[in-house]
Amino acid sequence: MLAIGLFLHRLTVVELFILMGIEGGCFVFANIGRFSSRRFLVANEQLPQAVAQDSMIEHFAMLVGPSFGGFLYQTVGAVFSFATDSLSYFLNVIALVLINSPLSAPDALKQTSIRKGLKEAGAWFWHNRMYRVFIALSWARALATSALSLLVIVFARDLHASATTIGIVLAISAVAGILGSAFFGKVMHQYDRYTMLVITNILCAVTFSLYLFAYNITLLTVVTALLFAILPAFYIICGNISGVIPHHIQGRVASITRSGDFLAYSAGLFLVGFALQFLGNNWTIALIVSLLAFFSFVAAANKKLFKPVLSSQ
Repeated sequence: MLAIGLFLHRLTVVELFILMGIEGGCFVFANIGRFSSRRFLVANEQLPQAVAQDSMIEHFAMLVGPSFGGFLYQTVGAVFSFATDSLSYFLNVIALVLINSPLSAPDALKQTSIRKGLKEAGAWFWHNRMYRVFIALSWARALATSALSLLVIVFARDLHASATTIGIVLAISAVAGILGSAFFGKVMHQYDRYTMLVITNILCAVTFSLYLFAYNITLLTVVTALLFAILPAFYIICGNISGVIPHHIQGRVASITRSGDFLAYSAGLFLVGFALQFLGNNWTIALIVSLLAFFSFVAAANKKLFKPVLSSQ
């Protein structure tokens, strides 16, 4: 619809807001479905590798998407660019049709109403301490890191970097994210989950604090690349924790937890924007490092929860 509106030269700001609202609403449902269906496609013991592969794909998209989109916009115009973007959704539909495995528990939605299902999912979530702590850590992590790309752009601008240079910094960081995802996907089974979780969390906090000393674009690139390489570790190391969710409420638990993720992302963007505006760069860095340090402390304080390795269910 966006491409058609641009082609007909009849797209208004109000219509743009409506279309973006529809796209955002559909994204929420698609995102929840994607996260909840992963377990039905992959065995519990292989979930960390699946999360690692997913992270590699996301970072590859970060590497290719902006440059390819910008290239299309500059060469063939906005109409064809958005038409190409819409084509990607049709390709997703075709890929889903080709999946033979069930993406949910059989008849799970027919047995209970949505309200009862959400109530059951909420009760399960509240009484499962390990998963509850994991989700709390996930929300805290999102709060601290959701605006990382924004921070990099602001820091680079303060160093008088051009748009091309900023693009190169983010591209190098995306490559680092791919390499980090591949690395943690391969080594996580060789080490204790609790130890890896604590070490990587501490490394993340320490690395973020190095932004205080990123006085030139080279140092900024190195610090950002290190962060992008380390950040995927949390979800990869804890990848099989979702295996504890009963199959019939998998989607409903995901709807509760992913809603918190979206709120944390939005709150993180607001927090960083507010801090940059009123506190300055250094205090913003100190604030996020404090959040990451607290994140590390909470993870370290729950050794009994993260020490065991989940068995297949």
